Amino acid sequence: MSKVILFLYFYLLFNLSFGQDKIVTIEHSTDLVQIGKKLSFFEDQTGSLSFNQIRQLDKEGKFNLHTKGIFARQASASTFWFRFQTQNLSDREIWLNINTTYLWEIDFYSPNSIGNYSKPLKTGVLRTRQEKLYPSNTFWLPLQKEKDNSIKTFYLKVKSGRSLEVPLLVGSLQALEKEKDKGDFMTAGFIGALIIMFLYNSFLFFATRKKLYLLYICYLFGITFSVTFANNYSFWVEFFGKDDFYTWIHIHIAFWITPVQIVVALITIFYLDLKQKNKFAYYFLISIIAIIFIIGCLNLFVPLQKIQFIHQFFLALNAITNLIISYWITFGRKKNGLFYALGWTSLVISVLIYLATINGIIPYFIYTRNAIYFGVILEIWFFSLALSDHIRSLRKENKRVIQNLLLKAEKEIEMRNQIIKNQKQLEEANTNNLKLAIANQERMVLRNIIDNLPVFIAMLDTNGNYIVANKMYEDSFFLPVSHIEGNHYLKVLPKNIADIHTPYLKQVNEGNPVEFADPLSLPNGKIIHSYGKYFPVFDENKKTKYITVFITNVSDLKDKEVELQRLNDTKDKLFSIISHDLRSPFAQLKGILDLFEKGGISENELKYFLPEIVKNVNYTSDLLNNLVYWAKTQMSGLHADPEEFNIYKLVANKQNLFDKEIKGKDLSFTNQVALETIVYADKNMIDLVIRNLVANAIKFCRKKDTILIKSEETANGFLIIRVVDTGIGISPKNKAKIFNEANFTTLGTHKEKGTGIGLKLCKEFIEGNGGKIWIDSEEEKGTIFSFSLPTQTR
Repeated sequence: MSKVILFLYFYLLFNLSFGQDKIVTIEHSTDLVQIGKKLSFFEDQTGSLSFNQIRQLDKEGKFNLHTKGIFARQASASTFWFRFQTQNLSDREIWLNINTTYLWEIDFYSPNSIGNYSKPLKTGVLRTRQEKLYPSNTFWLPLQKEKDNSIKTFYLKVKSGRSLEVPLLVGSLQALEKEKDKGDFMTAGFIGALIIMFLYNSFLFFATRKKLYLLYICYLFGITFSVTFANNYSFWVEFFGKDDFYTWIHIHIAFWITPVQIVVALITIFYLDLKQKNKFAYYFLISIIAIIFIIGCLNLFVPLQKIQFIHQFFLALNAITNLIISYWITFGRKKNGLFYALGWTSLVISVLIYLATINGIIPYFIYTRNAIYFGVILEIWFFSLALSDHIRSLRKENKRVIQNLLLKAEKEIEMRNQIIKNQKQLEEANTNNLKLAIANQERMVLRNIIDNLPVFIAMLDTNGNYIVANKMYEDSFFLPVSHIEGNHYLKVLPKNIADIHTPYLKQVNEGNPVEFADPLSLPNGKIIHSYGKYFPVFDENKKTKYITVFITNVSDLKDKEVELQRLNDTKDKLFSIISHDLRSPFAQLKGILDLFEKGGISENELKYFLPEIVKNVNYTSDLLNNLVYWAKTQMSGLHADPEEFNIYKLVANKQNLFDKEIKGKDLSFTNQVALETIVYADKNMIDLVIRNLVANAIKFCRKKDTILIKSEETANGFLIIRVVDTGIGISPKNKAKIFNEANFTTLGTHKEKGTGIGLKLCKEFIEGNGGKIWIDSEEEKGTIFSFSLPTQTR
């Protein structure tokens, strides 16, 4: 009997110890526990079992212990039940965060104070009529009140048509919010980076009109929505309301994500030129695109769980195929695809880290769970480098084509020289009429060839007399060929061109080929950029006998080179402003928030920094607004859309807009523009001009200074608006720089920063509307910015 009692004692002790290991215990308000390894689960394949039946199965030991950090399964029609126990030793209420939006239906069973279970709390992504207990993108459920030392058992029933991922986190609201903030920050950074790349590549597309850039812009647009949706941020769907469209998006994921995969495969086809370089890879990718499209369309009629596995398989096959092809092209030295390959490598590695995290292969962290964010950022960065490299390759290819054209023209000239030599031999030998006719026919053919070439082709003797000249000379110098051939080049070419080419002829007479690139002013006033060569033709004694001339008009190439350089300068300036002026306020804001998050500063101390934070946010907002207008004018030109409008209202609106800044410096702001003052200009442009001038006046005013805006009409139909302030004024040296130097700026009276773009935009917008802008200022006495606008259409 004593042995039986001893056995029962050790048996109970073992089970109590084992069970204690599976209890989720929260001791401090900062504790955050991932409870994947403290779960028991049961798979209801029919989904028909009731809660009482589940509890009975639990008592019979039918639940299985889960051994991984996160519970994950392929999409199926099964319902999964989870059981876990908690004990709250902290001084805060603890909650459960079902940290996913993949679950369509959730039933949560919580015991009351005497251990009984009432009706479940129902929620889930497709249960749109049930309000969430806590405003979060995922599902937060209350567990135990503060210092509730009792051990409570909870049951969770989940169902989803998507791949099942159930990451469960337990902690106080403070701990859960802290973890959520990390995901929010990463998502915001991800979207911000994509917006920058979207703008940059949009500029390139409008500048080059290349369909490759249009495809890449579509890919950026699609990846923004699909990746955030996959990472539990479905805010863009909620924008349309939680109704039928919201539900449709969740159950037809395979359908709407398909275009993104198709676009990225098309980018590979066009960027690597697979149709020309590798037919097999081209048709293989086309086949994958067709299969993905068919599977995506099936999602309109077939439940998601029945096709998601095969859909994900072909999405993975698409990514791996693109990766292999890009490396094969790179190392096969058929095309430089290294940047493109590195982009795919980044994406594939991030997906592997994400899959390893949700399947418990590596520990679950917010950064590994959201690894796709970092992978996509690296991918689009490498893809952008690849597209930039594509421009460089096109320029190289253009240069090669020109060189081939030059070689072809040289061969044509050599052939012409040989024909002339043969013709001369025929004439000297006084051959029969048949040979003479053949020679004349050959001459006619050659004449037709050189006359139809879009280049200057000629041959001169060593004295500078034209022997042959093609039709380009006739069309450009307004002389018939008959008046050119036989005459000296000084009588044919205009003096400015002859002066340039005289030294070249001297060098080639000495037996040296000459290559040159000069701008030429033609008699009709047109200026072209020329590229050409002089070649000596030697006699049997190796002395120069003739001089051949080849000159081509490369103005189009020169213009494209200038345009590309302008675009590159715009891009460099854009990134310079973004990296310097945008990063600084964001870095300061992040530093303060990090200190607050880590407890380095209190909430009262944070309130002390709020005015500076608001100032930085306002500065960043103005900078972005000016930056967008500036980039638009740089890339697509300035296009005013004038209309008649009341400018008094614009000024009054600015007083309301800057009310906080005006009160912050205790300034006096007076609007003396007449109530019914009408101007004829682009309203949006003038609104930005007034906003920038008022902001500039506030920036350089001291406390108690005044700002006055007034107007006066001129006799010639113009209205003059003056923005007058009694601030610190502008020195003569700086006054000369304001409209003349790029990005000139100085700090304001309260150390306010600027970029110098605002006032340059003011000048461009005023002059684009037919007006003028000027400055009157005296140091320590104030500044007057004045601009004029027409009052009626002209």
